[in-house]
Amino acid sequence: MGAWGTGSFENDDAVGWVAGLDKISPEELTRILGQAADDPGYLEAAPARIAVAAGEVVAALNGAPAVGAPAGILVWARGLVCTPELKAAALRALDRVRRSSELKDLWMEADGLNEWSGAVRELQGRLG
Repeated sequence: MGAWGTGSFENDDAVGWVAGLDKISPEELTRILGQAADDPGYLEAAPARIAVAAGEVVAALNGAPAVGAPAGILVWARGLVCTPELKAAALRALDRVRRSSELKDLWMEADGLNEWSGAVRELQGRLG
């Protein structure tokens, strides 16, 4: 049975993505966020969950990691800088996930939309 919760890392997609974070470059992180923010197609749940996890990585780069963030994020972020472009891409991606994605629709169906949306807004707040 997979993980399922409103937190950024309470799902298998995010956990799996973070486990491979050491193989991802800052440029790849920017691409992931840009694709989630700007792709005109329907944003499926898995890429939306990964976009949220990627947003958490940017928050860590921004000096505001999540309480209990996986250690891999903090290790990966060490020595890197959060650029204004990366921060903007993360905010755009999170806004799209929260407003128009399969993940939003799933939380609405599960009667957890308010809690999930609040968690995403809290992440957006840590990004500034």
